[in-house]
Amino acid sequence: MRKQTRVFAAALLFAGSIANAQSSNEIVGDDAAPNVDTPMEEAIAPDRHVPDFGKAGYSATDGKALYESLCAGCHMPDGKGAIGAGEYPSLAGNDLLLSAAYPIYLIINGQAAMPSLGHLLDDEQILAVTDYIQTNLDNDYETDGTLELVADSRPETEEEMATEEHAIPQESAEPSAKRDTVANVVRHGLPNSDFPILQAVEVPADATLVYLSGTVPQVLDDSASEGAPERFGDTAAQTDSTLTSIRSKLEALELGMGDVIKMQVYLVAPDGQDSMDFSGFMEGYTKHFGTDAQPELPTRSVFEVAGLANPDWLVEIEVVAVRP
Repeated sequence: MRKQTRVFAAALLFAGSIANAQSSNEIVGDDAAPNVDTPMEEAIAPDRHVPDFGKAGYSATDGKALYESLCAGCHMPDGKGAIGAGEYPSLAGNDLLLSAAYPIYLIINGQAAMPSLGHLLDDEQILAVTDYIQTNLDNDYETDGTLELVADSRPETEEEMATEEHAIPQESAEPSAKRDTVANVVRHGLPNSDFPILQAVEVPADATLVYLSGTVPQVLDDSASEGAPERFGDTAAQTDSTLTSIRSKLEALELGMGDVIKMQVYLVAPDGQDSMDFSGFMEGYTKHFGTDAQPELPTRSVFEVAGLANPDWLVEIEVVAVRP
């Protein structure tokens, strides 16, 4: 019997609403004909339609139609997000969509308030809506999703898990995860992606977890006046400064950056910019994780916030580490 584990899944990106899709006034796409056999169709006015569900879920195959049925209710048709009963982040111009692994994983498995949609969509449909949001909604990213990536992101079936339990290890097999033999921690990278975060990490139930409070940037230029951008630096400099402080705090606890398994990041848009500087954050982040000197990666979430305690701060980071 497997040991009880805690699984920290990788970040996120956006929330959807099945309830909104099921009560949609209009269905889009040529494949989305109404299902006349459903009681819902009989209960509403003849000039209204509901999305067509087959036994497995939606029958539409067009990425735009699927987005408008499943995602637009929360993230808006233009993908710019909304704030109402919850906060639904903007997908328009979102750098997190650079890698298809992000939206594919969340569409299938869900996270927090976003429900999982994997049971409603087949692999081709998930790839279609992922391609759509990568190339529309003010996004112009190269579509890098594959059907193999979609399949690898789905949860294992009971049959697959049973097969793995009784499988004879093959020395030539490619490992699917990296195991920290000291703490018995299993780190799962993003399938078919070199983006420097983990998809998930498994920690034994008896492991000691260390939660570090939010850490903020240090003053880089004492001669700069308060409010001057030079005082704390740009997002890249503040990220580097913050992670350097985190490293010092961990070392005081006899831990290191390689022991970090989860990270939450809060970014503020720099003055004069419409959104957070994600590229600048990545510039600072990759100095501390995924390097030759420190190759380990954490699971990670990045949030854009309106502001932090000090108006000059653009970055605050929380981490969780596991004691080896």
